[in-house]
Amino acid sequence: MITCSTNDSIGRAADQTIDLEKWAEEQAELAPVSLLLSANNYAASWVSLPGVKGRHVNRAIPFALEDMLIGDISDYTIIPSGSVAGRHKAYLVASDLVDRLLEVLALHHVRLVSLVPETALLVSGNIITRSNDDWLVSLPGRIEGRLPDSAIPALLESVANSPFDGVLSLSSPSRDQANLLKSTIATGYPEAFDDIEISTTSVFSEDSDVNLLQGRVLSASEENKPAAWWRGIAAFAAFFAIMSVVYLSVANHQLTQKVDQVSDASLTLYKRWFPGERTSNYEALFRRKLRGENTTESGAGFVTIMSEVAHAWGGGNAKASIEVQSIRYSERMGEFLLDVTAKEQGDLQVFKQALEARGLTAEISSATADKGVFKGRVKVGGAA
Repeated sequence: MITCSTNDSIGRAADQTIDLEKWAEEQAELAPVSLLLSANNYAASWVSLPGVKGRHVNRAIPFALEDMLIGDISDYTIIPSGSVAGRHKAYLVASDLVDRLLEVLALHHVRLVSLVPETALLVSGNIITRSNDDWLVSLPGRIEGRLPDSAIPALLESVANSPFDGVLSLSSPSRDQANLLKSTIATGYPEAFDDIEISTTSVFSEDSDVNLLQGRVLSASEENKPAAWWRGIAAFAAFFAIMSVVYLSVANHQLTQKVDQVSDASLTLYKRWFPGERTSNYEALFRRKLRGENTTESGAGFVTIMSEVAHAWGGGNAKASIEVQSIRYSERMGEFLLDVTAKEQGDLQVFKQALEARGLTAEISSATADKGVFKGRVKVGGAA
């Protein structure tokens, strides 16, 4: 069942359900409409994304939801919709359902401009409101959706294990029904909410910024206009641009083939002139050798320092108390930068002493405490 309304009454139609095809036949030709989608046809999920920066939340939400879905994530439309207390909400709807809805409306010559999840119209706060034979529930940070009467005890049990701060607003066309639910919560789960009030005002807003169409709105013109005079010029320009792109693509492909041939020839020549030497980054090595530079000294320095660092870390107690997170080598400076974590700050000093005992120069450039461990950066050079 899909709840529907026109653009100017979307907030007042939350409890009006009619047959979609019958409703579509009553609309004007190519009329722009907005529909409310029943919560039976979508899901609202709250996820935690520790360590994810705010600007990356929308990209990370689909990956956080992937394990919760039965089908492939590409089969769903996912719309992020705000955050509460470090948890992020997203609406999920099967893309096939939206496609079929657009197809049905197109067959009836109705233009859909927005598809709004019905719970997105609930005002902010802790809300439980009666809708037809079910309850619409919105507990920010925890749950949002449509629940039957049989699911309310399980919901309250979950809420009682982790109480909410704030007031719960209950509303129902039957005040007795709202009072009964209030009594059930107050007696069986008294610590679930700070207070419970029976709301007599509407708990629905007039509009919502959530649109499940995600840019797939069908556009149509209500009248046939003559073609603009500039369309012929635009078509010719587009054809010319396409031909230019084709020519450039062919030229780029030929150039790439020539570059590959030169690269293969250079590698073959390098192997013939300098047999037995490493070929990684051979272009730079080739240029150095042609200039007469010594390429073995820096490599020997790297190997020597790396060997001494490995011995210093593997010997004694350093390996048990120090974890090496990353290693960077500066060929110009002839030194390593080690990012490490230690159980105690003193372990960094012990590691430094172990390096110096191997004849290396060592300096702790930084050391900070973070979540029970110490993060440090150690500069290591050759013999002093």
